[in-house]
Amino acid sequence: MAAGRKRRPNSIPYEYKGFTLDEFQQQAIWYLQRNTSVLVSAPTGTGKTLIADFLVEMAINDNQRLVYTAPIKALVNQKYREFSRHYGGQSIGIVTGDVSHKQDAPVVVMTTEILRNMLITNDHRLAGTGWVVFDEIHYLNHPERGTVWEEAILFLPQDIHILGLSATIPNAKEIGAWIESIHQPMAIVNHQERAVPLHHMYFNNHCQAVECHAFLHAMAEAPTLGVDTKGGTLRPQEIAIDRRLAIRSSRSEQTSHLDLVNYVARNGLFPCLYFVFSREGCEAKAKELASFANYLSSRQKEAVRVTVRRALSSAGLTSHDIPRYETWYKQWQRGIGVHHAGLLPFVREVTENLLERRLLKVIYTTETFAVGVNMPVRTVCFDTLLKHDGQRLRPLAQQEYFQMAGRAGRRGQDRQGTVISRIDQIHPGKLPIWDEQKLEPIESRISISFNLVVNLLARFSTNQIEALLSSTLASFQEKGNSGQTRGFSDLVADFQEKADLLEQLGYVRGHLVLPKGHICRKVYVQEILVTELITSGLIAELQPAELAGLAATIVHSPRSDDPQTTLAPPKWMPAIDLIHEKLRRVDSKLADPKALYPPIAWPITAWAKGVGLANIMKEYPLAPGDFVSVCRQSIDLLRQIMAASQLDTVCSHIRKAITMLDRGVVRVNMD
Repeated sequence: MAAGRKRRPNSIPYEYKGFTLDEFQQQAIWYLQRNTSVLVSAPTGTGKTLIADFLVEMAINDNQRLVYTAPIKALVNQKYREFSRHYGGQSIGIVTGDVSHKQDAPVVVMTTEILRNMLITNDHRLAGTGWVVFDEIHYLNHPERGTVWEEAILFLPQDIHILGLSATIPNAKEIGAWIESIHQPMAIVNHQERAVPLHHMYFNNHCQAVECHAFLHAMAEAPTLGVDTKGGTLRPQEIAIDRRLAIRSSRSEQTSHLDLVNYVARNGLFPCLYFVFSREGCEAKAKELASFANYLSSRQKEAVRVTVRRALSSAGLTSHDIPRYETWYKQWQRGIGVHHAGLLPFVREVTENLLERRLLKVIYTTETFAVGVNMPVRTVCFDTLLKHDGQRLRPLAQQEYFQMAGRAGRRGQDRQGTVISRIDQIHPGKLPIWDEQKLEPIESRISISFNLVVNLLARFSTNQIEALLSSTLASFQEKGNSGQTRGFSDLVADFQEKADLLEQLGYVRGHLVLPKGHICRKVYVQEILVTELITSGLIAELQPAELAGLAATIVHSPRSDDPQTTLAPPKWMPAIDLIHEKLRRVDSKLADPKALYPPIAWPITAWAKGVGLANIMKEYPLAPGDFVSVCRQSIDLLRQIMAASQLDTVCSHIRKAITMLDRGVVRVNMD
């Protein structure tokens, strides 16, 4: 890895891309100009992206290589298109598990998982890299995926500079100190003030938005507070109360999303993101609103028509390729949108495009919109402040709330961003008080995987491995908090336990990595099972469409409402059962039949054989967005298997399987 060359410091720009830079942005740029790593912690929507854009442009002008990472593929694809438009297609490349294009370009965008995998195998494609941008670096705190971010930072060569961009985190200095302890000096730019301040309000059963301190009074008496068309607060005597709503509230009925959207409309607070924590809820509410509301003029409707037509043409699709197209189109024509992971990428992208063109007034969305999609609005609404996390119904954490609420307030357009929450389900005594000074700190989420163990054994000595494990954020935080190293001892014990299991399986012998171990090094999804499938010869026996179905069975994580039985057991299931039995004899933890989902094999195999999506969905109740996601994940795994096995017959069949999957709505449009 080549370090960035020394640069002559430039004058700090006052403006960039038409925006007047804030002091924290100028401060970060000052460090970047001097080749100093920087961690920027600032509220959502304050312009951290401009800092990254400046660095990308600086790297291109200085002939430095830069890697830009982001947490989700949709954001990576978005960044690739954005950078390509600004800097030219020859300067920008992209690498995700399922898409690879211009990998040797000066700037390459990729998911953090891909960067981690490239670093741990010492991939030659990173040669000459001078900078790595970790967008949304607070993902270190993600319960499942945080380990990927931590490992990527751990294995990053010391001569590569880092720009970390994070939503506000209270322990930014601690995170910066950890990175500095294993890399090089890192400047901390901590910004607390929002460019557009947030006004937090609660929507009560009088159908009025009130501030927290007025909530109890408003619950008992007439409304005392409202919002005017400029986003400022009105005096009580200035409020004109809708007579129908006043009568309605006297019956103590609960409010609905229609009441809240009506309030937003009457007070001139569009555009609005309306957060609902279920896909079904988003769609049902949008349908209900669209049954009578119409927010667009004739000219705006024509703009929607042209935008959608161009999007279809660019993607090489027709309206018949899009499930429920007429529903989405009708809603778009009325200024209403839906955005969640279960929708086709095409539908989500058109929704974002229409919002960017100011043609949508209300978007019902899950919290996925808050990750990476840089599209501020005037108002954010919460249908509830309670969220089911898979185990229990709980109040939103401060970090979760501000990640979404921070989308409110458009810089240069709004005096303040308005955030309104329906609170029918919350007892007044438990009303949350939102405070960005009380955000949850980032904690280490590192987890020792078999892939990590075998790669460490292949590349490092025992002493080097212990040094790496002692350099984790977990070890750093424990030493800082208690001075103890019990966490380090647990890491080492976990590593050794997995190393012993790998030896029993014939993957390693001491520090020597055996052929099966070298296969395991290149597999990142259920690595033990996939390695056993490759070495058993089963992969070589399957036809391309069958390979597609097998890959889907391995990668798909079913939702609670997905089918629990398969239409017809795939012919390869007995072979997998034998592998599970073999692994169970070594250690029961190695064999988890629940980690596989055979019912998904049929729809993915059918798609690979050329069956249309509409016909597949008639037989199998899978959300279109989930269908596309599992196809893309299957392509990712198939590429891993191809790289790991390197058998001509296997590679030939896998290439065919990928081609058969990568069509129509599944294909990623990079234009």
